Amino acid sequence: MDVRILDQFIPPQFKMYDGTGDPEAHIKSFRTGSNAIWCRAFSLSLEGEALEWFNSLPNGSVENFKGLSGMFNDQFAACRPQDVTLVDLMNLKQGKEEPLRTFMDRFTKTVRRVRGLSVEMALQYVMPALRPGPFKESICRTPPKTLEELRQRAADEARVEEMKQNYRREAQDAKDKGEGKQQGQSQRPGGVKGRDGPRVPRFPQYTSLNAPRARILQEALSTHVIRTPQKRPTPPGADNSKHCLYHQNMSHDTEDCMTLKDRIEELIQAGHLKQYIRGYRNETAPAGHPPPRERSLRPLPGRGHRNDRPRH
Repeated sequence: MDVRILDQFIPPQFKMYDGTGDPEAHIKSFRTGSNAIWCRAFSLSLEGEALEWFNSLPNGSVENFKGLSGMFNDQFAACRPQDVTLVDLMNLKQGKEEPLRTFMDRFTKTVRRVRGLSVEMALQYVMPALRPGPFKESICRTPPKTLEELRQRAADEARVEEMKQNYRREAQDAKDKGEGKQQGQSQRPGGVKGRDGPRVPRFPQYTSLNAPRARILQEALSTHVIRTPQKRPTPPGADNSKHCLYHQNMSHDTEDCMTLKDRIEELIQAGHLKQYIRGYRNETAPAGHPPPRERSLRPLPGRGHRNDRPRH
């Protein structure tokens, strides 16, 4: 078709067709007053595979827009959407994890594509399609009378559903952050116990003590130097023959408790519990005077008792 398009011709705004959509719908959106001009302008709405097909048409094969439309529909007939029947609506089911809003969009689109479907029949198929839950129970108790009522009630329920999902997501995020923080702490040096290994000592050297750590713990608790620790559950597979007074569980002896060992060392370095340092002497005498020595009840060698001295 030899037709010249004028310079002042302005094609309409249309959606481009690439050969994957419904050809009939594209043709319907392309209406013309002049068959010849619109046959030439039709190529402006094509791209990709569809444009390649148009350019491959033999010269003289297009007589009018109606003929071009027929060839176009035949070429891309496989891209037409399949007709939706009542059986498709009956088989429509909400997925186990499918949000209500997403399902209602599918249900509404399916209802619109079933030809000759009445509102009453469409409403009958919504409840069997819903998965068990609050919205299905609401529909069962009070069936909607119109599609608009169904849409509004579904929108309200979808907002509640999304709010609950947000709450669960926030709670899970907070839990994950807490576990991540604990895991990060368990990997740091400084006496914190790792999940996959023994506790790492916090100090390169520990002060020698003159008493068992169980006794020191009792003294520290009675003077409130150490707060009463929180009781820990006995870990699975622990040695029940060992008991820790600090953790109040079965797993290890109090003397071998690394947590208590670190805590006592902290207190000693802070100036507490000095009386339990090996070799410690309580110097309470005034400065410049040595502490008094204990008198012996036994007489000194070579000298008699005081009462045995001669009187003058």
